[in-house]
Amino acid sequence: MLIQKIERVNSMTIRKMANEELSQCVDVIRKSYETEAVAFGITEMNCPQHAAFITLDRLQMSAEWGYVFYGAFEDDELIACFAIENKDDSVYELHLFSVLPDKRYGGVGAKCLEFAKNEVFLMGGTVLNAGAIHQSVSVRNWYEKNGFKQKEIHRAAYLPFALGIMSCNVGE
Repeated sequence: MLIQKIERVNSMTIRKMANEELSQCVDVIRKSYETEAVAFGITEMNCPQHAAFITLDRLQMSAEWGYVFYGAFEDDELIACFAIENKDDSVYELHLFSVLPDKRYGGVGAKCLEFAKNEVFLMGGTVLNAGAIHQSVSVRNWYEKNGFKQKEIHRAAYLPFALGIMSCNVGE
């Protein structure tokens, strides 16, 4: 029997999502990353792998690769989602961290991030890494406010931006 961890925070419930539910994530991820795409001139032509253009096939492939998806629900409506991937014994990565734009600034993201850090700790992890557009000062500041520190910056010819990798020690 599968026992699922469910955490209730006010009227929001955060839980692991089944693969059959991933279709709900597509719209949330696209809407969440659309603001970033517009702000930084990211298009499907110059960055087709950006999360603003995610497909269900890509989410399902990510789940096959080992991403574990979680969702935050308010009155049975998905308002945020993210995935956690185990990179090695103690290091995990946060992927596709998404909060609907009209649900931002109310603590939803911080609660989801705290949940993710706790999940990593419960799985025996000690480090959670997250990537974000390095030029997005507001996103970088938000991660820092929530316990992350800038680790490194990647510049790749195929990306129209620099990717900042931030890291957090969990369980502290």
